Amino acid sequence: MQGELPRYGLDLATAYPGQTLESPHEVTVDEAWRLQWQSVFPTSSRLTTSSEYAALCGFDSIPVPQAMLLNMTLCFSVEPFSQSCRLHLGLENARQERPVHCGDTLRSLTRVDGMALTSRGDASVIDSTHILINQRNERVFSLRKKSYYDPLPESQGTISEQEPCRHSSLFDDPAPSLIDHLSRVPVFPAAPANPVKPGTLILHPMVRPLGWSENLALSTIYRNTHPVHWDSNRYGREGIVVCGGFVQSLVFSAADRELRQILDETLIHSSHVNTVCPEDGLGAISAILEVEEISDQLERVTIKTLGLKNVDVSAELTEVDIPDSLLTANPLKPSEIEAICQEQCPVLAGRIAMQATRSLLRPR
Repeated sequence: MQGELPRYGLDLATAYPGQTLESPHEVTVDEAWRLQWQSVFPTSSRLTTSSEYAALCGFDSIPVPQAMLLNMTLCFSVEPFSQSCRLHLGLENARQERPVHCGDTLRSLTRVDGMALTSRGDASVIDSTHILINQRNERVFSLRKKSYYDPLPESQGTISEQEPCRHSSLFDDPAPSLIDHLSRVPVFPAAPANPVKPGTLILHPMVRPLGWSENLALSTIYRNTHPVHWDSNRYGREGIVVCGGFVQSLVFSAADRELRQILDETLIHSSHVNTVCPEDGLGAISAILEVEEISDQLERVTIKTLGLKNVDVSAELTEVDIPDSLLTANPLKPSEIEAICQEQCPVLAGRIAMQATRSLLRPR
């Protein structure tokens, strides 16, 4: 007998705009999850490290870090959606909608928003919305994603053959925001904070790798089933890559100390430029684009961060002019980034792992 090989990910032959996909994974988060996360992705922001600080901010217990939720939202959707894609192109409007605490049970849903062939017709781009749901069927996190797939088949199922959209109401619900909760805090607890001002470029000194064992453990516990992240028999150790969500989280972690205290954040957009493998050191530089006072207690900081691969930031960049064109709010194509680096900043050529623009909510 010949065995049948199961297939996972989005089936382009039957996919259609409006289709919803439910992840098979449902996970209850406990303290071990939070502790493991912060052992790999350190933070200096007290909201996710101090029960006293969290209580004075009106939370029942220390909330689960937002980066954990983003990675659950992405990784839980790999098996039903992205395991069949070629490339992860980028994220937009990633934001937390409700607090999550240890003991909550989470699952994810994905909606296909749009499908189109590339101009050359040799691939397709799929737009999707991903949401994370708690045990009360409430949205707690959401993001939009662009993915690069094989070309769309010439014929797909007709509308009459398509299944009714399950869970569509969850995607249509208006999204709340943590700012509604944080705006009610009369006075934020005293804590070390670093003031920032527009026009500043911060060279974050922390550079950390995601080790081989850490990458394997995180891919397993977060249910990232794509073999390129863990199957060394198939790809060889040199062919294993770190998934984009973990790369982004480690870059933001490297920047966290100089940006504390962060209460909430919205990822406006992010995209990856050069592949990151286990053991590559990840660091960051950040340009402060705007600082807005939104109340007596809160400020909003718009920031552009570049994640750097195998760059000793303290030693290699302290006397280097970083091109302004790399630090604009709008995303650049990888080819544009490499061209700028080759011409104006060779030390960064081939060493920018990702780019991201975020909006950070901080106490004043």
